[in-house]
Amino acid sequence: MPNRLRVLLIEDNLADVVLVRQTLRDAAPNDFEIESTTRLEDGLKLLREQHFDIVLLDLTLPDSFGIETYDRLHSLSDVPVVVLSGNSNDAVALETLERGAQDYLVKGTVSGELLVRMLRYSITRHRLMRELQESEQRFRMLSEQLPALLWTTDRELRFTSSRGRGLPSKQITPDQVVGQTVASFFGMKTPRAPLIALHERALEGESQSAPFDSDGHWFHAHVEPLKNAVGEIMGTIGVAVDITNEYKLRRDVEAAHRIQQHLLPSADPKMRGFEIAGGCYPAERCSGDFFDYIPMSRGRLAIVLADVSGHGFGPAILAATIRSYLRTAAVLGNQVHEMLALGNRLLVNDGDANPFASAFTVSLDSTTRSIQFSSAGHPAYLIRKDGTVETLETPCVPIGVRDDEVFPLSRPIGLERGDVLLIASDGVFETRRPDKEFFGLDRAVAVVNRYRSRPPAEIVDHLYQAACKFAGSSQLDDDLTVVIVKAVTRKQQLVDDTVTRKTGDQVVTNSTIATPKR
Repeated sequence: MPNRLRVLLIEDNLADVVLVRQTLRDAAPNDFEIESTTRLEDGLKLLREQHFDIVLLDLTLPDSFGIETYDRLHSLSDVPVVVLSGNSNDAVALETLERGAQDYLVKGTVSGELLVRMLRYSITRHRLMRELQESEQRFRMLSEQLPALLWTTDRELRFTSSRGRGLPSKQITPDQVVGQTVASFFGMKTPRAPLIALHERALEGESQSAPFDSDGHWFHAHVEPLKNAVGEIMGTIGVAVDITNEYKLRRDVEAAHRIQQHLLPSADPKMRGFEIAGGCYPAERCSGDFFDYIPMSRGRLAIVLADVSGHGFGPAILAATIRSYLRTAAVLGNQVHEMLALGNRLLVNDGDANPFASAFTVSLDSTTRSIQFSSAGHPAYLIRKDGTVETLETPCVPIGVRDDEVFPLSRPIGLERGDVLLIASDGVFETRRPDKEFFGLDRAVAVVNRYRSRPPAEIVDHLYQAACKFAGSSQLDDDLTVVIVKAVTRKQQLVDDTVTRKTGDQVVTNSTIATPKR
């Protein structure tokens, strides 16, 4: 039988207390557990000491009267409140609802069935409102971190909203964007400028992507129709990422290398219950691989590893674009499979280049020391402490292939101390020695098992060194990227940090998730 809902009844009329108890018992015999008190202060004490799903509150009590009763309770507790009053005054009822009460019921007018329904609806409505507030807070937090500008326009192409940190070439806050036209904000001189054309096609129902230049900077924009509830196009919704540096990759090898290094995380994150490290070793100065750490709601961390086919300038530019899309998608998705789906849609609609990449995404939950993953043509491997290996993958094509691809989310997988998650690009397993034999999964797992007691950064380095030794060269034929996640206890984390300091390796001193260099 599911847990019963706990109701706190604050009511000084004992006859009404008996009536409420009997009404709920008759209407839903096993659904509610009721605790009652006659004074507000006693009710507040119970709320501090115990968990309740909802409060039934009389506004007239021995130690409190009227709207003040609700205000005092609401200021000290986040539990949803339904007012149960003998006063049928509409003005009082409206005022309590405006102040946050879930409902206002008049004694003697409510049937048992209605009371049960009201309580259940109020609990559900309160939970949904909290989730919506958390989602909005997360959206604001992540959008402020994005190196991009997200916006909506009306049909006259005037900005109606904007989000993000803005654009490097525009010394203007997002709020200052609203009301300007797309042409004036981006300095478009002709009505057929590429960005204007994107918006006009969006008003006609098409989703379009294209690069454009403004004030000496290059941007990559994606614009889609913005529709109302009945499907009518009421404007556009777009995102622009400054790709000036990425665009210059085509002309300057060294500049390309420096820029791509800035796209990788500047430090490995600190997270209770886990130790994490990653490394990217390009076959040339630029890599088609990348990995990223992205903060998510409820204190979780998403890890992304993607592998674009090939290496060098073209794949490096594509990797930078895909990384930007996935970070943009993370604003709107609450789980890693949603992030893949949204990033995939942006990529599929990205012009005629047909770019694609395999990708593996996983979220880490420090409260349960568990993971959930979703993949797009790219597996990872969970190496348990007893040496057994579990392949983590979902039967999906790479991102950028089909815009309707569905990326499943795995069940939560609990980790024990000593378990190691190996996420790596194909460059690890497909490293060849002169006789064309592959390095393979078994050798990679053997390296992890040999050094699994060491910090993750050392395991990453040992894998790279083993691949180079196997190939007989420090210049590999393909990009090699590895992320290692170890499940540890807090005590083990302190030991590993001490070992890392003694061996002279770089130590991450911040206690929050590291953000990539810009």
